[in-house]
Amino acid sequence: MTNEAFIGRKSAIWLWKEETRGQAVAPVVYIPKTSGVLQPSLETATDDSWYWVIDENYDNFVTKNLTQLDLEGIVRNWFIWYLFLWALGKYTKCTVFKGTASWWTPARGDVADNGAVLKKIIIKGSDTYYFFDKTVTGTSVSNGTWTITWTVDETFNAHLFEVLQNNNHPTFTLYDDDPVAASYAPYCMIDSFELTCAVEDYVRFSSSWLGKQMQANEDPTVTPAYTDELPFTASMAWVRFADTEAGLNTADELCMQNFRIAINKNLADSQCFGDTDVAAIYNQQFGIEGDFEAIYNSTTLRDMALSSTKKAIRFYAENANAETLTALYIDVMKAWLNEWTKTDNNNEIIRQTMGFVGQYDNAAGASIEILLLNWVTSY
Repeated sequence: MTNEAFIGRKSAIWLWKEETRGQAVAPVVYIPKTSGVLQPSLETATDDSWYWVIDENYDNFVTKNLTQLDLEGIVRNWFIWYLFLWALGKYTKCTVFKGTASWWTPARGDVADNGAVLKKIIIKGSDTYYFFDKTVTGTSVSNGTWTITWTVDETFNAHLFEVLQNNNHPTFTLYDDDPVAASYAPYCMIDSFELTCAVEDYVRFSSSWLGKQMQANEDPTVTPAYTDELPFTASMAWVRFADTEAGLNTADELCMQNFRIAINKNLADSQCFGDTDVAAIYNQQFGIEGDFEAIYNSTTLRDMALSSTKKAIRFYAENANAETLTALYIDVMKAWLNEWTKTDNNNEIIRQTMGFVGQYDNAAGASIEILLLNWVTSY
């Protein structure tokens, strides 16, 4: 054991995706963090039998051995890919086209003649970007109703995340490294993921994880190494409301003071006789909730809550300092605006807070989608 003390900044978290659930893999990616260390999470059984004395406990045993991690940090344009995959479960590398459509207006979900599905449409200034789930060749694409004349945009890469509709989302191996010890836990899954943005601050994330029992990492050669990444800040972020996801491209940008969206996956573990470790971990019902704060200068938001209004919501951020288009778009297809309060401080500007719950939108065939644009060709 070392005699040297150290501060939390000398603790590292790293990970990699498992090919087989629960089978540990070597780490590849280090995540810069503001807090978070792997911790054992123990459940115990107590023998409180009476032995004709007043002492309460006679014996105890550990009966379940899990690993927990509460990880927080700043949202950056590269490693956040892994957290988005963990949170939603399904990933598609998209081919990006910038162009104009004729004869008809293309819509999300349209299928081109070659079978490519139009997954997303983003309007940025005077440019319209079309995101397909497979490669399309030639100078145009059509589905018999519309034709898009385009140029392939190779100045950035597009990564789309959707909810994987099963209870066996991807698993990762998490590693914790500090000057005293190195540990890892296989079969790790994200239980909750939260993204927040407040004025005068970075876009931040917090997350909660569960995994199998911690193990000692005996490899002494490991040295943390990080990739330079671009962060997102509130000055780069906006929020839009629309009646549907298709209307978010042209909706007004709303003045917000903070925004929060949380994804909850309600993990459940399975344990068998003969072991204190768990055999498996499953994601259960998928939930979305959040809230935002704005200056109270109209009754529009209050009236939405009173009338049980449903709206599509987009939170997005773009780092204009990047050489390539670097942005993230989080679209909630249908949100129930269900809570509203206002402040009552005599000496401060009155603000209002609106809460929402994400709902599955049958017309869109989704509840939430996340689009990440960056320079990374593949993960």
